[in-house]
Amino acid sequence: MTARTWWVRIVIAVLLGLVGWVLVVSSKQIERNRRIQDEVSALETEAAKIRRENETLSEKISYFSSDDFREREAKQKLGLKKAGETAVVIRQSPDTDAGTEAAMEVRQGDSGDIPNYEKWWKIFF
Repeated sequence: MTARTWWVRIVIAVLLGLVGWVLVVSSKQIERNRRIQDEVSALETEAAKIRRENETLSEKISYFSSDDFREREAKQKLGLKKAGETAVVIRQSPDTDAGTEAAMEVRQGDSGDIPNYEKWWKIFF
């Protein structure tokens, strides 16, 4: 064989080696990009979930800070009332069973000159 055929074989072998090396490096890069893309999509899904939770919490915060909520809680938990409203207290009569009608006591609005602590005292005692 001539020297020229040896050089051609060496160049072809080097080129095949380079092509193989480029394929290996490229496949590693493609795999790395795929893993990163999977992680990004998982994080986007989690971000959307957190965004929905934040919207829900914002709605709850706006409801809890509304006057309607405050009024309802004051009426239910504290037994307060607005000026001009009539409070109705329903008590079970001691001589009736649970299935019968309860006796009703209606309290008219107290005058504004009595302090609140005296009103509470009258209610409880």
